[in-house]
Amino acid sequence: MKNYKYIIIYLFSIYCLTFAQTVQFKGIIKNSETSSPIENVSVMITELQLFTTSDASGKFSFSNIREGEYSITFSRIGYRLESQTILIIKGVETNLEVSLTKTELMLGDAVVTSTRSARIVKDVPLPIELIDEKTIERSIKISTSDVVEKAPGVSLVSDGTWATGVNIRGLSKQNIVYLIDGNRIETSTNISAGLSLVDLSNVKNIEIVKGGLSSLYGTGATGGVINIMTNRGSTSEKFYFNGFLSSSYASVNSGKAASVNLSASDRIWYANFTATIRNADDTKIPGGTLINSGFQDNSYSFSAGLLPLENVELKLDYQKFRAEDVGIPGGAPFPSGAKASYPFTGREMLSGELVIKNLSSSLSNLSVKYYTQLIRREVEIIPNPNVIIAPSADHKTDGLLLQADWTLAKNHFLISGIEAWERSYIGERRKTIIPQNKVIIDKPVPNSTFGSIGFFLHDELHLIQNKFKLNLGARYDLIRVTNEQTNNPVAIITNGNTIIPPPNPDASYDAADVNNKSWSGNVGLLYSIFDDINLIFNTAYTFRSPSLEERYQYIDLGSTVYYGNPNLEPEKGLSYDLGLRVWKDKFTITADGFINLFNDLVIDQPISDTSYQKQNVGKAQLMGFDARMEYNFFQRNVIYASAAYVNGKDMETEEYLPQIPPLNGTLGLKIPIKKYFDIDLSATFYSEQNRVSPDEKVTSGYVYFDLAINSYPIHISLLNIQIFAGVENIFNTSYRSHLSTYRGINLTEPGRNIYAKMKLAW
Repeated sequence: MKNYKYIIIYLFSIYCLTFAQTVQFKGIIKNSETSSPIENVSVMITELQLFTTSDASGKFSFSNIREGEYSITFSRIGYRLESQTILIIKGVETNLEVSLTKTELMLGDAVVTSTRSARIVKDVPLPIELIDEKTIERSIKISTSDVVEKAPGVSLVSDGTWATGVNIRGLSKQNIVYLIDGNRIETSTNISAGLSLVDLSNVKNIEIVKGGLSSLYGTGATGGVINIMTNRGSTSEKFYFNGFLSSSYASVNSGKAASVNLSASDRIWYANFTATIRNADDTKIPGGTLINSGFQDNSYSFSAGLLPLENVELKLDYQKFRAEDVGIPGGAPFPSGAKASYPFTGREMLSGELVIKNLSSSLSNLSVKYYTQLIRREVEIIPNPNVIIAPSADHKTDGLLLQADWTLAKNHFLISGIEAWERSYIGERRKTIIPQNKVIIDKPVPNSTFGSIGFFLHDELHLIQNKFKLNLGARYDLIRVTNEQTNNPVAIITNGNTIIPPPNPDASYDAADVNNKSWSGNVGLLYSIFDDINLIFNTAYTFRSPSLEERYQYIDLGSTVYYGNPNLEPEKGLSYDLGLRVWKDKFTITADGFINLFNDLVIDQPISDTSYQKQNVGKAQLMGFDARMEYNFFQRNVIYASAAYVNGKDMETEEYLPQIPPLNGTLGLKIPIKKYFDIDLSATFYSEQNRVSPDEKVTSGYVYFDLAINSYPIHISLLNIQIFAGVENIFNTSYRSHLSTYRGINLTEPGRNIYAKMKLAW
C-alpha cells in the first residue's frame, strides 16, 4: 500500500503544478544592423524548454508561465545566439526588445525538431547535421540526397541522376527513417528514389540524425533519421504578403527549372503555396553521355495554419509531386543494353495537425497529427525490341501521432507519445513478349501490409547549473506484417486467352500473419566543460523488423534475380557515439567516433552467379568517425573542412560488408567580395575503396573541385534580386562513386556542370 501512497502524492504534485499561478510575456526581435524585424527566430525558455517562433513582424509571446526568473535564448541560422535573463512577476507587464547580429558560422544555435521536440543543436547529445535554408536556396541540386551528400558521414547512393538515396555511416534505405515534416516516407524497393519525390524549392531545412534513434521513431531508425522540413509560414501582426520567383539552368544535362512561391498571413492565419516544373536531357559525362538519364517532373504544395486561440494552432499540409519519362541507366538487375525508365512516379500527401501550446504550467505542448501518403511507381524495362517488362505498385502509408510534452519541474522535461502507422503495398509486373503475343503476370511483392504501433517516453534532466544534461529514452512497439497467398507467375495471357499456371516454388509465398514485439532505448549525456565546449556520449539499443520487400521480393528483370526471405529475423543493434563540440565565435568543430554492433543484419547474399537472396548476417560491426570544422580567420572569410570514415565487417566470416563508403571529405574556402557577392571554392575527395565484399569491385580514389558565386540581395524598390552561379566538377574529372548503383555499365559520374540561378523576391 505504501507504493500507492507515493503514486497519489506524485499525481497530486503534478495537479498542483498544472494549476499554479501563471502570467504572460511578449517581445520583438530585430536585426542589430538594420533594425528590421526578423521572422522565424526560435525563442526558448531554457528552464522550461518552452518554444515559439517570431512572426513576420518579429514578434513573439508566451502564456501560462509561472512567476520566477528564467533564461531566454533567441536563435536563428545566420545569427549569433542571444541570451537574456528575465524576472516574471504577476501584474507586471514584461516586454522584451532583442537585437541579433549576423554571423558567418554554424554555431549550433539552430533549433531542430527531429528529437520529437524543439531543441537547440548544441544542447542535444546526438550527432546532428543541419542543412540550412541558405545552402538549399543556393543549390540547383536535383534531389534531397544531392543536397545532403557533403554532410560528414552522409554519402549519395544513385540509380542515375534523378533516382537517388542516402547512406549514413555505411547504412542506407532500410536502416534510415525518412520524414517530411515529421511524416514517414514508406517505400522500399530495389530502385526506390523516395527522396527524389520532394520539391527542393519548398524545403526550409534538412535535419540529419546519425546513429540509432529507434527509441523515438521505432523500427527502421537503426542507422539514422532524415527529416525534411518544408516552408510553412507564420502569423503576422497585420496582413502580410510576400513571395518569390526563381529559375535555373544547368549545362551538364540542359536542365531547366522554374518555381513560384506565394505566402500570406494575418494575425490568426497564414498560408503558403509553392509550385515547380523541371526537365532535363541525358547527363554529360567526361568523354560521352550517360544514356537514358533525362527526366521531367512537376510539383505543387499548399500549407496553412489557423490560430483560433492564442495557444491553439491548426495545421494543414498538401503536397503533390509527379515525374514522367525518368531515365534509369542500364546495368543489373537489368540486362546489358536494356532501356529502363519510370514512365510515371508520384507522391501525394495530406497531413493535418492540432497543437495546443502552454496548456498549463506543466503541460507545455499537446498535439495530435494524422497523415496519409500515396506513392505510385510505374517502371518500364525494354531488354530487347521483342520484350517489355512493366512493374507497377502503390505504396500507401497512413499515420497517427499523439504526443504530450511535460515540464515536470525546472530543468526536468518529459516527452510521451503514441505513434501508429501502416504501409500497404499493391502491385504487379507484366512481361510482354511481342512476337508470341504473350503476357506473363507476376507479383514482385505479394499484396501485403506492414503496421506498427509504438509507445515512447523521453526524459530529459539538466543538472549542475545546466552543465550536465541527461537524456533517457524508451519505446515499445507492436508490429504486424501480413501478406496474401501469391503463386508466381499469377497468370499467362496468350492471344487473349488466360491460363492460370502452377506455382513456382522459388518465387511463391503462402499467406502469412507475422507479429513482432520490440523495445528500444537510449541514454544520452552532454557535459559542458566550458560554455562553448561540450562532450557528448550516446548509446542506443535499436530494432528493425524486415520490410515487405526484404521478406517477399521477387525481382527478375532479365538479368540478376533478387529473392526475399520470409524467414528473416529482426535486426537488433547496439550503438555507441562519443563526440566533441566546440562553439567559438570564430571557430567551430564537431567530431564523433562511433561503433554500431548488429545481430542479424539483413543483406543481399549471392546464392548463384546470377541471383541473390536476403539473408541475416549473424554479427556485424560498423565503426568509424566523422567530423567537420569552420574557421572565420579574417573578417568574413571562412575556411571549412569535413572528413568521414567507416569500416563494416561480418564478424563471423571476417568479410567486409557491401555498400560501405570509403574515407572521404571536403575542404573549402568562402570569400566575400565587399557587399556584392561571395565566392565558395571547395575540393571533395574519396579514397580508394579496396575493403569490399566478395561480389563488389574495388573503386579508385578521386578528387573534384566546385566553384560557387552567390550575390547578396540587390534591392530595387520592393524587389530583392539574387543571382547564384558556379561550376561543379571544374576539371571535368572522370570518376566512379563506390555507392553508385549504375551496376557495371555506366560507371562514370556527371562531368563539368556550369549553372546559373536567379531569384526574384518581394
